Amino acid sequence: MKRLVDVHTGEVMAGSEETILHSDSHNRCMVICAYDSTKKVGGLAHAMFLSGKLHHKVSRPTLKDTGGAIDEMIDDMLLLGANREEIEVCLMTGENIPHRKDDPDYNKTLLEAIEILKEKHIRYREGIVADAGDLHVSFDVETGHISYDK
Repeated sequence: MKRLVDVHTGEVMAGSEETILHSDSHNRCMVICAYDSTKKVGGLAHAMFLSGKLHHKVSRPTLKDTGGAIDEMIDDMLLLGANREEIEVCLMTGENIPHRKDDPDYNKTLLEAIEILKEKHIRYREGIVADAGDLHVSFDVETGHISYDK
């Protein structure tokens, strides 16, 4: 029987085969899933989508920025035996993010996340940023399958 782990806003979790990482996307957030298909180790980071002046005012440690969330998620995966060269990342945005290509904060946050992945030499699914809307994200670490549910 698989273990279901809820990953709340600002949290990061990693797991191995018998784990489903689950997160809601009812906030201004970016859900980041990472997977090593060879070792069957996955991670899910539920990072805050901070924009404008708010980005500089938030200091609560539970509210992870995208860069900090990616670092912690990859570190946790490596502790579980993942191989950095085998990790691939997928990005998803939540319902309360303006999904307009002309929105500067949206584009800046996405580009920052992609740049962080490039700097760390972590593969990502290029050209794909899923819009989870008001759905929950479920990531089955055994299969690498990502699904959306209410």
